[in-house]
Amino acid sequence: MRHPTRDVDAISLLETFLVSGAATVLVIRTQLWATNYPQLGGGGLHIAHLLYGGIFMALTIGLLLMYLNRSLRRPAAILGGIGFGFFIDELGKFITSDNNYFFKPAAALIYLTFVAMYLIIRALDRRRGLTELELVANALDLAAEAARHDLDEREKRRALELLDRADPNDPLVAPVREMLMQLDAIPARPPAWPARTALRIRDAYLAFSRTPMFTPLVTWVIVGWGVLSLVLTFELVLSIGLHLGGALPGAESDAWSDLSVVNWLSLASSTTSGVLVVVGVVLLRRGEIDAAYRWFERALLVSIFVTRSFSFVESQFGAVFGLAVDLVLLVSLGLMMRGERQRAAAEAEGGLAGQAEAAARPPAVNSGA
Repeated sequence: MRHPTRDVDAISLLETFLVSGAATVLVIRTQLWATNYPQLGGGGLHIAHLLYGGIFMALTIGLLLMYLNRSLRRPAAILGGIGFGFFIDELGKFITSDNNYFFKPAAALIYLTFVAMYLIIRALDRRRGLTELELVANALDLAAEAARHDLDEREKRRALELLDRADPNDPLVAPVREMLMQLDAIPARPPAWPARTALRIRDAYLAFSRTPMFTPLVTWVIVGWGVLSLVLTFELVLSIGLHLGGALPGAESDAWSDLSVVNWLSLASSTTSGVLVVVGVVLLRRGEIDAAYRWFERALLVSIFVTRSFSFVESQFGAVFGLAVDLVLLVSLGLMMRGERQRAAAEAEGGLAGQAEAAARPPAVNSGA
């Protein structure tokens, strides 16, 4: 049985769906908190926002079923993510006998749902590349934009690049390439203002990442954040006297025997992140920069995928701030690691060039008597 043909933009579209869904949950929770959780309806009726989720998802399916247009796939991914966000936000009602929207573990379960979706998308991204058939099929799909007078220069160039990667002996490659070369493409459309704003922020941050102060600043923030996260986790679970939020019921006496399994796991994962940060600091002091960065990365990944899961149980959506800081630090660390690799590659290249120059230099002649 032949497998369905994959879209070359599948991972990007799935990521758009994921981000749209997560953002929707955060917007809903923030809006409900700011307005003191109003209810729509009356006379015994309650219009749950799950219904809005169904409407958005139905619109998404309708767009994808009705129209042959690549430009609609991104809006469909956004609308589908919004619908899924409205749906999953009401998870507490689905898994409790009393339809409890405020079911305490619901926030953690919602978070774990998005984590699982992210891991699935990453696993799909790491799979083998497109097959020869999929390369040609995607090039043809891009070429079909010309029939709708919607083929721009970027899409044309991309279609030709896909054909360059395909098997030249495939009977479709040559005619599709010839057709594309003869097609007129319209100028590429500038991105919409949200995309332009995001690109400007990205470019500004990338420019900042190339300044001398970026690496030491991020390193100190990672170390400080690791210490602060550890202290806050112990305070949240044990209420050790800082009074930054209070302990959970069952841990208010500060007795270790009163801790639940979630409490213990939260403390263990936070401690693990702290230990990983300490290892990174030790390696950094030894001058093993690349190894230190990898340990910092492990500390952040443990925090994101493990510690924050328990934080959502402890403080529900109050854990979003900590998660946001973790993600910013992870992105920043990725830029630092890339810069370190580029520096090491440049040094290695310079060393090889120096050796080649020394080898090409004629030997010194001894002119002594």
